[in-house]
Amino acid sequence: MPNAPTPPAQRTLVLYPYLLRQTWVFDDARTGLKEEAFVCGITEMITRLVDAKGIPAAEQGFQLTFAAESFADADAMLSWVRADEVSGNWYQGEVLGLHMTGWLCPALQLYFEGAPSEIFVKADPLPAGVNPLWTPPVGGAVRRFVEAPA
Repeated sequence: MPNAPTPPAQRTLVLYPYLLRQTWVFDDARTGLKEEAFVCGITEMITRLVDAKGIPAAEQGFQLTFAAESFADADAMLSWVRADEVSGNWYQGEVLGLHMTGWLCPALQLYFEGAPSEIFVKADPLPAGVNPLWTPPVGGAVRRFVEAPA
């Protein structure tokens, strides 16, 4: 079972989620993740953010900035609740005025050494020239902890 939260890392990270079969997923060439799904409440949090902010064509991709420390203009702050038996972590917080809870899968460990006690997030339109889809090299290894439901 994972340990309790660790002190926050001193960095801001960026992913470019897109919608796949009604679930927000992301690709990340740095970690080898392809179509890694946000499930168990996190897709609903993301939908609330992009809808409320009116992010154009968010389903085709948007910028999600996140960090274990507060940063300017963060849209939401999620607090660690508990770990679970599959190495995931539950978080809760106010997402644009609505209390929400969601589960982050073990892929979180690819971005932080341990589960941060807080995660700050911000959603913005996809920057010009950024393609949220990663095409792995032929024969290249990809990984996925959680798949978008069919």
